[in-house]
Amino acid sequence: MPLPPEQRVTFFVYVIESPSAVDLYHRRSEGDVIRQAVNLNQIPCVVKTAISFQAFEASLKIGLVEAVGQVPGCIPILHISAHGSSNGIQLSSGEVIQWHLLKDFLRPINNSLNSFLIVCMSSCEGYAGIRMAMHLEDQDYPFLALVGNSQKPTWGETAVGYAAFYHQLYRGEHISIAVTAMRAASGNQMFFLEHAQESRRAYLEYISDLNTSQVQASLQKQYENEPPGHLDNLRKLILG
Repeated sequence: MPLPPEQRVTFFVYVIESPSAVDLYHRRSEGDVIRQAVNLNQIPCVVKTAISFQAFEASLKIGLVEAVGQVPGCIPILHISAHGSSNGIQLSSGEVIQWHLLKDFLRPINNSLNSFLIVCMSSCEGYAGIRMAMHLEDQDYPFLALVGNSQKPTWGETAVGYAAFYHQLYRGEHISIAVTAMRAASGNQMFFLEHAQESRRAYLEYISDLNTSQVQASLQKQYENEPPGHLDNLRKLILG
């Protein structure tokens, strides 16, 4: 059930788009579609076009700060629209911003928002952005939650999906319900929601399982090359 109006989080959408050459040729802008969609619910929306690395960096470090000042009292939702892959996003210029670099851009933003940054990745394999939360050496997270597609959605699927997503958030629905709605609206079931803490927890479990497998493989190799009884001694040494 949606939250009553007095309990809903007031937000605005900050779009950074870096369109491909084909999109530029056809004058196709996801930012314009998102702005028109959210404006129907009177949700503020700021759109920045960043065709180069320098412009993208400025959009985050300067443009977002200015936008927050223009709509005081509203929490920004960062919407990044660009060509993507499992390694990161590619800008109009052809420059690639890998996840670890984008993570470094987002961490101070998330910290300034008291760990309440929601990132919407509108790109192919944008869900791979959860890797940004898997750096165990970091004490903080680059976002609270990330929404993205695990495969290669069409331009129309992302535009329709995110329009539905923001509409549901405006209605006061939980973010997980909003993601379910974007799947239904777009017809694409590969849109997912992930919280940074959950990503890191799952990664830690994966590392733990991986280390266990490596130890077991090492023990088996030792067993094959050593006399009987040696494996028991090695287990005692490792496990106590």
